[in-house]
Amino acid sequence: MTLIELAAVAEVVGAIVVVVTLIYLAVQVRHSKEALDANTKAMRGQAISDVTKNVQEHMAMALQGHDIANIFMKMGTEEALAPNETLLLDGMLTAIFVARQNEYYQWKQGLLEEDVFKSLHHITLTVLGTEGGRHWWENEGQRLVSDEFVEFTEKLREQGTSDSVDSWRRANFITAKSKN
Repeated sequence: MTLIELAAVAEVVGAIVVVVTLIYLAVQVRHSKEALDANTKAMRGQAISDVTKNVQEHMAMALQGHDIANIFMKMGTEEALAPNETLLLDGMLTAIFVARQNEYYQWKQGLLEEDVFKSLHHITLTVLGTEGGRHWWENEGQRLVSDEFVEFTEKLREQGTSDSVDSWRRANFITAKSKN
């Protein structure tokens, strides 16, 4: 083999090595980007969870020692709430809807499975299926969450079923009757 032939072979081998190196680097960059995206998604999910946990802990402290169940049951009736009950109900509903918003954003980021997310809709529909819940949502609740979550919740209200609301009302009626 002559020197010119060896140079041609070396040039072909060099070109192949460059192409293989470029392919390898492209694969590494893609894997790196996927790992970074997954890490970012996990950090966002953790941040959302931390915020929700903080809100829930503060609400739990405020609600501790109060008969929240009876206040919640009054929400589904025409019985008026005392001022302190109104404050407690506001705290409870705030904690509920901040948690729902957290779940919404985790679902959007792929951190919460579709079935789990859908199973939580009954909570929203139950609260918003009562006169008191709707009043709170329209006058207070919508200001406490993002516009995007408000839009999602309004669509859920339009498309939602009344099954959970009806079952809650039946339970409320049975509980109210058993007290009499």
